[in-house]
Amino acid sequence: MASLGVAFTFTELDSREALAELQPDVAGFREGAAAYPSGLDFAQFAWVEAGGRIHARMFAPLDEMPEDPATGSAAATLAALLAEARGVYAGTIHQGEDMGRPSQIGVDAVPGRVTVSGEAVKVMEGRLT
Repeated sequence: MASLGVAFTFTELDSREALAELQPDVAGFREGAAAYPSGLDFAQFAWVEAGGRIHARMFAPLDEMPEDPATGSAAATLAALLAEARGVYAGTIHQGEDMGRPSQIGVDAVPGRVTVSGEAVKVMEGRLT
């Protein structure tokens, strides 16, 4: 579990196929949330590095988010973890492909600093009064 503000549980997988086959177990999420309370209820960011690219999926069913197609805060935290281990990390995290909503999140990290980039599509707007 790691955080740059919002805690995620990071799970590195051994193949792109394993990532594509993931199916969240809500009971397992409840057990994890009870054992490891955080800002999001045991949000899972599963990832694999294959062919020089990172592919990821993010699940937070206990926070009414079955799967998120693009999670900048988790991508930033993963980049920070990779930079800590490797000294630097720059690349693109591919997320949302397995749910039909592909996204590309650019990350550039050195220990102590992470930059996240990409584009967004407005899907709703509102106003609070």
